[in-house]
Amino acid sequence: MGFKVLIVGCGAQGKVISTYMSRSREVDEIRLSDVNIEICKQHAEWLQSDKVSVYKVDAGNVENVASLAKGVDIVLNAVIPEYNLSIMDAALKSGANYIDLAFGPPYENIDKEFERNDKFKDAGLTAITGTGTAPGLTNVLAACAVDQLDRVTDIFVRLYNSLEAKEPISTWSPRTLIEDCMLKPVIFENGTFKEVPPFSGEETYMFPEPIGAQTVWFHMHEEPHMLGRTMKSKGLKNCNVKMGALAGIKSLFDRGLLSDKPVVIKGVNVAPWEVVAASLPPPPTLEELKRKMKTGIIIDSRAVAVVDVKGEKDNKELRIITWAFYPSIKEVVKTFPMATHTSYMAGTNCALLAIMLGRGEIKTTGVITPELLEQEVRQKYLLELAKQKPPIFAYQRVEKRIN
Repeated sequence: MGFKVLIVGCGAQGKVISTYMSRSREVDEIRLSDVNIEICKQHAEWLQSDKVSVYKVDAGNVENVASLAKGVDIVLNAVIPEYNLSIMDAALKSGANYIDLAFGPPYENIDKEFERNDKFKDAGLTAITGTGTAPGLTNVLAACAVDQLDRVTDIFVRLYNSLEAKEPISTWSPRTLIEDCMLKPVIFENGTFKEVPPFSGEETYMFPEPIGAQTVWFHMHEEPHMLGRTMKSKGLKNCNVKMGALAGIKSLFDRGLLSDKPVVIKGVNVAPWEVVAASLPPPPTLEELKRKMKTGIIIDSRAVAVVDVKGEKDNKELRIITWAFYPSIKEVVKTFPMATHTSYMAGTNCALLAIMLGRGEIKTTGVITPELLEQEVRQKYLLELAKQKPPIFAYQRVEKRIN
């Protein structure tokens, strides 16, 4: 007998996750919900699965979400993180496990989510936050490296994601990306959290080939908030995230076009960043994606997530570099025609962990982040990623002194 899931959100991630789960024999029922029920109806019609039913939902209304979640095993949150707490509370109220892809912005959500730890534990339930690609897969890769060390000192996440195309195309919510770029990144340095200016910390990082050397900058992301809390007891002193492929957005930032201070245009107060966000295209729909691929507007993608860990083993310094390439968008659309390489990676990582949770393979209860999953669960998860279509492969290189 399989399990039942409520998916809150039918955007880029929700579509991938519901598609993945509709193809799984282990999922008996999928309740697909969104504030815009027409999006759910269109996707359900495309899926042609008798497992799927659609609902209108107010993600900020605990009672509304809890009523839709009645009788399900898992509530899967695929909307923006500002609704995490209300959806978590709804899952708890309905007696369901909970899983999401990210917790920020607002990034202070993490402490509020951990405050619910005892309630989930007492109910015998599991809540996993941050299970996309980054955070998510990056956390698991970090934990796998730390498993090989006696003590960890540094965990650096380096991200690169570009889409080669003949016109601007968004692979993620432009608004979320710009909001993240406007925020002062939080890093974990010398054992404490601190803010740094946006686009500071510029360096050239050598990504695995064929990407190679790329300029990266500090970027607001979940991993320092997570690992700075969960890995501190293992000796962690420094953790930060730097991202490449942001030169265009940095140019806008340098010119003040990402400012949140309103300017007056024809008597109307407008924040420059709002104009930029509104001017950028949303992620393409299924039909738009098909057309852009067929006509050659989209050429190909190049993306990788790297976790660079330093520590000690047997009193010798070790550097363990682990990475996962995103499958090419050309390969992704063969099996997930509604997805970009970005939404496929995040959605597949989350859906796979949700299925492992539904199987009962994840035994830890309470509120956890992916690096806190049991070691055998993390290992199986990585093995399962390699079996996906297209596969998601992880690689590792260990650098150590041999004398």
